[in-house]
Amino acid sequence: MPIAVVVIDIDNFNWINEEYGYESGNALIVEFSQRFVFSAPPHSLAARIEGNKFALAIPSTYNSQEIQTMLSEQFLPLQNFFHVFGEPVHLTFSAGVALASEDGSDYYTLLRHVKHNGKNDIVLYDASFQQQDLERRLAMSFQSALQNGEFYLCYQPKFNVHKGCVDSVEALIRWNSPIHGVVSPATFIPIAEKNGFIFDLTKWILGEACRQMKKWKQMNHTIERVAVNISAPMFLSDRLPKMISHILYDSRLEARHLELEITETVIMAHFDAALTIINSLKKEGISISLDDFGTWVSSLTYLKKLLIDTLKIDKSFIDGVHTSFEDKALVEMIIQLAKLFKLSVVTEGVEKQEQMSILKKLGCDSIQGYLISWSERPDILEARYAQKKYGS
Repeated sequence: MPIAVVVIDIDNFNWINEEYGYESGNALIVEFSQRFVFSAPPHSLAARIEGNKFALAIPSTYNSQEIQTMLSEQFLPLQNFFHVFGEPVHLTFSAGVALASEDGSDYYTLLRHVKHNGKNDIVLYDASFQQQDLERRLAMSFQSALQNGEFYLCYQPKFNVHKGCVDSVEALIRWNSPIHGVVSPATFIPIAEKNGFIFDLTKWILGEACRQMKKWKQMNHTIERVAVNISAPMFLSDRLPKMISHILYDSRLEARHLELEITETVIMAHFDAALTIINSLKKEGISISLDDFGTWVSSLTYLKKLLIDTLKIDKSFIDGVHTSFEDKALVEMIIQLAKLFKLSVVTEGVEKQEQMSILKKLGCDSIQGYLISWSERPDILEARYAQKKYGS
């Protein structure tokens, strides 16, 4: 008799056990099993093979595409939320199919073929659903990741053109997760902002950066200032000035050694609130850098009102500064504008010597980019400083 064997794997189930405990994992398996039996097509045989693996034996003359269509409808109840400690959890899964007698004539042969080849034959969730589930799993991993030391900081140097050496760095957050692997900041920062974790994460970043800066000062290192990016939700919060004050006190670091980088888009979208917060931070002696400058044309009207110290020219203007007359003229205009307001200028994204030469001639104060250095861990930067002088 024609038969189809479908094997279903719950994706990344180890994460459930690690996040909630094995007892909760077992409870989810029970609930999944109940829905699985309820969702099974008529006249089929449903079974749990092992762990998070389930199987269906379906008397069928369908081909794999027809079975995929049928199962996509039958398994809709499995796409609803499960719950652990009252929290909604998505269980994503993958399904593979083998057909008798095309793929084998007995159950064990069919099962073996499904395990080897079937994973890509039937996928019941589309990419957008998987992305949502990934975001949820990342969000639920944040606190444990912070407690387990999975986050760490790298630092990208800024070369001071006038001094001929690196005198400041930008702190950049990294995440190496044993569950999710290396997670890009472009992925987890927006999720952290959306889920409110950005406050705890920013507090940790500021604390680590200030402790490292204090260490460099004790070593009489050439680095005089560390910059930390502050996201919109954190910057616009009343908690920021008080948090920074406590961190500086705990790390015994003078405020002049800390710089906060704020994106221009945040300031322009919430100008009055941003102006109040900047004034408060400046009173403490903290430096303020306006990041991605040039992305809002209207910002030129308000520049004189902001008590900032530095303009960072966006990489998009630097890419063509050595090949485009228009780009060069635009960068020159921004630098002259900054000098008018007695602001220092940092150009980011500098990758070629030709770019650096032109930027020096235009009056840029500091250079940041791969031409100077990649972002590195502190010990690597310290070893490199012992071997060479930047900009030589």
